[in-house]
Amino acid sequence: MSLNHREIALILSELPLAGSVIQHVIQHDFHCLTWEMYSPGVGRWELYTEIGTAQSRIHRVSRMVAAVQGQKTAKLQRFVQFARKHLEGARITNVHQAAFDRMVDLSLDNHGTQMHLIIRLYSGPQANIIVTDGAYTILDLLYRRPKRGETSAKKLELPPERTEEGKVFTVRPRLGDVSFNEQIEAEYGQASNKDSLAGLMAKVCQKRDRELMMLEGTARSLTRKAQANAGYMEMKLEGDLLSSYKYLLKPHMDHIEVDDYTTGGKRVIALDPKLTPSENIEACYARYQKAKGTWQDSVQEHEKIKAQKAGLETHYRELLLPCDDERVMIRRLQKELREETADKKPESASPGLTFHSGKFTILVGRNAKENDALLRHWVKSYDWWMHTRDWPGGYVFIKAFKDKSVPLEVMLDAANLAVTYSKGKNQGAADLYYTQVKYLRRAKDGPLGLVLPTQEKNFFVKVDQDRLARVMQTKEGSDD
Repeated sequence: MSLNHREIALILSELPLAGSVIQHVIQHDFHCLTWEMYSPGVGRWELYTEIGTAQSRIHRVSRMVAAVQGQKTAKLQRFVQFARKHLEGARITNVHQAAFDRMVDLSLDNHGTQMHLIIRLYSGPQANIIVTDGAYTILDLLYRRPKRGETSAKKLELPPERTEEGKVFTVRPRLGDVSFNEQIEAEYGQASNKDSLAGLMAKVCQKRDRELMMLEGTARSLTRKAQANAGYMEMKLEGDLLSSYKYLLKPHMDHIEVDDYTTGGKRVIALDPKLTPSENIEACYARYQKAKGTWQDSVQEHEKIKAQKAGLETHYRELLLPCDDERVMIRRLQKELREETADKKPESASPGLTFHSGKFTILVGRNAKENDALLRHWVKSYDWWMHTRDWPGGYVFIKAFKDKSVPLEVMLDAANLAVTYSKGKNQGAADLYYTQVKYLRRAKDGPLGLVLPTQEKNFFVKVDQDRLARVMQTKEGSDD
């Protein structure tokens, strides 16, 4: 509920505004400011203003609350820069509230320069904080509104005197033996906590759903891989049969029909006519070993993902349990969100493309210039570098957490991107190698961005279209 004109008048009557000096202006966000004041009779005190929101208000705040709320935004608004330069040090010489109105006019004297600080606690587009000179010519505004004629150097049109017509406003019921400023601070502080808590819970739920979706996608991919290689024993059987009937194998045969002792019937086994009989047998056993290894790895990784998913669900279930102290709950949720963004990405956009895999950020350079820029300015020694071995392509970097290993699913996400952003993308698979950035050495007198890796590890990856589609949904930047 917004403050009405009678409540604003009561708040102003309790404040030591006249004679106070504006010492500092603190920006909390694009709507909220705290004005640090000094009054000869009171000492230091803080005035809080919130404009243009559902909780627009003006009131004194305790030092403790001001400290909690005093989280500055990364970049100061233009108006706050102006206020710090021109209003800090100014003394309030007069306080005027327009009759039956929610506009407050503070007359200022800054070492002989006369100004007005006008605070309009209206709803909608009329809400604003405006600084004018002594003749009400606008010097700067919190919100510029050209359609209303409210921009710098324009004359401010003051509203006509109002009379109380229609609804008669009253002061809300008083609570306890406290000042009205203290009551308003407490009421709006509780409402703000509830809004903050609801917003934080929504963000944490989104984070939970995003991480669970990633794990579920990985689990599905591993299930398909295990199913595709579940018949590895049939491959071994074919190798055993070929070994038993090796005397029947002839060069250039593309198949052979033999007795299958496991069924009592016949079995046709495909052969590679380019291979010798011995090589066909070896190839059959090689396929068996590869399929068996892939199946075993897929099953083991699936169990790990299943356990990780269960642990994640337990973590978020406990994290979102109601707490008697809302402030403790807020701090707990804020900590969870801070951990998500720790070392997540640079403040400004990096060259090339940016992708996200769980808590990890993956950077992709698409040409020599982007590769070189990423190497020089956007990665650290403990980050990971990945590249296709036999095809030219972009460098892929995994932004790592210091002293923490990179999960398999993140490596697979990066590997799929490495193949996709290489000249071998149409092959659907490629050999890759990877190492930490600290093991990269620039090629002396080599082309821009060329590096020679050491202590690299090799692996083969086949592009997983489901995985790639999921990672592509997190892309930042343009493929142009």
